[in-house]
Order: sequence, then C-alpha cells, then structure tokens
Amino acid sequence: MPWLLSFALAFLFIIQPCPIAYSAEPYDSSEHTGYVTIIDEHGAIIMQTGLNISPGDEFINEDNRVYQILTVDNNLARARFIRDDLSLGIEPEALPAQAQVVQGIAQAPVDSPVKIAIYHTHTDESYIPTDGKSNMAGKGSIMQVGSAFAERLQQLGYSTNHSKTLHDPHDANAYHRSRRTFTKLLKEQPAALFDLHRDSAPLSVYKTTINGQDTARLLLVVGRQNQNHNTTLNYARQLKRQADKQYKGLVRGIFIARGNYNQDLNPRAMLVEVGTQFNTRAAAERGITLFADVLPSLIAPNRNGAAQAGPVAGQSPDQGSGQSTAQAAGQAAAESSPPQVRSYLTDIVLTLAALVAGILAYLYLSTGSWEEVKNKLKKFRKYEFTNFFGRRKK
Repeated sequence: MPWLLSFALAFLFIIQPCPIAYSAEPYDSSEHTGYVTIIDEHGAIIMQTGLNISPGDEFINEDNRVYQILTVDNNLARARFIRDDLSLGIEPEALPAQAQVVQGIAQAPVDSPVKIAIYHTHTDESYIPTDGKSNMAGKGSIMQVGSAFAERLQQLGYSTNHSKTLHDPHDANAYHRSRRTFTKLLKEQPAALFDLHRDSAPLSVYKTTINGQDTARLLLVVGRQNQNHNTTLNYARQLKRQADKQYKGLVRGIFIARGNYNQDLNPRAMLVEVGTQFNTRAAAERGITLFADVLPSLIAPNRNGAAQAGPVAGQSPDQGSGQSTAQAAGQAAAESSPPQVRSYLTDIVLTLAALVAGILAYLYLSTGSWEEVKNKLKKFRKYEFTNFFGRRKK
C-alpha cells in the first residue's frame, strides 16, 4: 500500500505550520485606536492589546490566571477563566547555555560568552511622547530599545548580535521578511533570540514604577501554531516566573496567540512587546534593561556557567535586596533541565499521535468499518514490510 506512506507524508506536511499563513496580522498602531479590549464573563477588562486576537487564544495574566478567548467582535473580545497556572509557582531550573547545533558551523569555545540575538519584525514602531508619532518607517525607535537591551546584556557578560535589518512596510509579509533575518541569526547559534516590538494599547496597561522610575511593562507572546509550542510556552513561564521574583509587575503576562512568530525554527525564540505607543522611549529602555537582568538566572552568560554581571539596572552596586544578579547567574547551570527535555518529548509525542489518529481516521472513512481497517493494516504489515525488508528465510 504505497498510498499509505504517501498519505502519512502528506499529513505531516499539513500539520507542519506554515510560517506565513499563521503569522499574526499587522495591527493598527495609530495614536487613539487599534487595540482590542478583552473582557471576562463578568464584564471586567482582563487585557488590552494591539495584537490580532482569535478564538482559542489564551492569556496568562500577571497573577497567573489563565483566560481563553471565546469570541471576537471587532475591537471587543470575550474570554472565560479556565484555570490558575500553578506551574508558574514552581522554582525555575537553569536552561542550557548551549545553542542548537547548526550543521557546518563550528562550535564556540567552552569558555566563550553565550550569544543572545535581537531583531525587530516591525522596524517602524516608535513611542509618541519621545518621537512625536507611533510609526517611523525605516527608523523606528524600537531599534534603540533593542540597543539598550544589547548593551545591558553585554554588561552582564553575554555576547550579542542586534540586527537592525529593516522589514518595512508594516504589513502581513513583515514576518516573512524577518524570517530571513532570523535564519541568518540562527547560524551564529545564539542561546536565545528576541523579537522586540511595541504594542498598541492604553498607557495604563503598560505603565509601572520600579525602583522609583517610570518603566514600561512587557508582554511575552507565544505562537500556538508551531511544533515547539509547549517548549516555548514553558520557556516563557520561566522568564515570567523569574521576572516576577526580581521585578514584580514588569511582565504583565503571557499571550498565547494564533501564529508562530518564527518560533517553529527555534523553541527559545521569544516575541516581547515593550510598552505601548504612549510610553516614553526612556521608560521602554528601562523595562527592557530590567528584563535583561532576568536572563542570567536562566541562561548563564558563559558556556562554562560562570557569571560576569554588573550592577542591577536602575540600582547602584550596593543597592538591592536578596539574591543579586551575579549570584543568580553563578547558580545557572549549563546543563539541560528536565522540564525542557520533557517539553521536547511532549511536542514529538503529540505530533506522532496526530499522525496516527489521522491515518486511522482516513482508513475508517475509506473502508467504512474498523474490521476493514484491521484487514488493511494486516495486509500492509504482510506485504509492504516484506517488500521493504525482503522475504524471511524459512
């Protein structure tokens, strides 16, 4: 039955997400419109964002309550509370500093700094109070926010590659264009990749004060249309958990959206919304700088696990309470954590289960009975495997 093998290959192709078809639509970043308000069963506002919202999307809020989007009607979406995300209360384990191996690329020395890659799919995004407008084609100040992120990471001992490749215009093909940039960045085997954006929403949902300074809050975005979904979601949980521990309120939540955001190419790729168009760029830079301080607790700056951290952003060297960034970085091991491995296995098992279920469903629909399905499978085992391996000797 060669058709069965053909069907299996076709089915695998179907369930592999297309990076273009599932990318989020571009959102309106105008000054006073362009965001969706999400309310719960009681009419309370749980989220406002310029991201494209679809039924089935989920939002883990600041308090780790999980909501699922039920309906979307223009700029109003309705959601229901489904559970508390208890996994966010578990202490994070260090992530491996070793990046994914790319064939043909030489491995970095063991004692070399870990590389972090930064890029921007929407390179026109800006901040109105600082720039006078929300979008500036070819020179969006989100790229300056990326530079502040890279500078702080370097102070912490990381090596960085901040790509300022332009992906304008701000349209549905922007993710297709940034995918090429992402692929180039992958060749350098970064331990993590960050696509920095600026959201479109009221100032109140992104404005906070940390260490006495005006700071833009962050939103982590995970695409649910890719085979790495579970692994990337666990990674986002670890980032939020550690951010909550060091700078409570910095991360406003995790949005699990219909899209892939290039995360199908690497499970440790994260889309980060840094403030809204109404934040100042200085506030956005402070927010992303504090976020950089979170990373050493999860990914050691050096491949041998050694820490090279400067003072915590926004504090003098002798300020701060509890565990310092340097101490946290020193505890980060360069070994694979069990939860990360389990996430990979879960993704693989779910893909295989979907394949088997699809084959069985196809056979049932084509034969009309489970008895015929069993007969076809017996014939497949008898003839196809015999032809493949050769007849057994008696």
